[in-house]
Amino acid sequence: MKLQKIVNKVNQHFDCDITINIRQRDIVMARGAYFYLAKKTTTKSLKDIGAAVGRDHSSVLYSLSNFDDWIMFDKNFNEKFEILKSKILKNFQQCNMTPEKLLHEYNRLIIENDILKNQIKNYKNELSEKQ
Repeated sequence: MKLQKIVNKVNQHFDCDITINIRQRDIVMARGAYFYLAKKTTTKSLKDIGAAVGRDHSSVLYSLSNFDDWIMFDKNFNEKFEILKSKILKNFQQCNMTPEKLLHEYNRLIIENDILKNQIKNYKNELSEKQ
């Protein structure tokens, strides 16, 4: 899926323009939804994903690091995002993945798994130090 297509779907779904340079909460969260979906459905770099909406790779990373909290604590945003995600992923899953894309996705999942394991380990260490 092309980045501009994801941008358009996010803009339409959240009724905003995520390319404008503003830090209004609803736009920041919609932009985060775009970053999440673009990362999950394309093989584009974080630099390219951010550039599509006038941001750099560090903005993408920062937004993605906060995204799980937004989903967990903002029920309204979570509901809207789940609807959008199902629409986009429905189209994504119908596409046949090439062996290269499949390998890329597999490697990305392995890396994410390692990162999550380290985060859990650090969290457990912090908890044991507090006790």
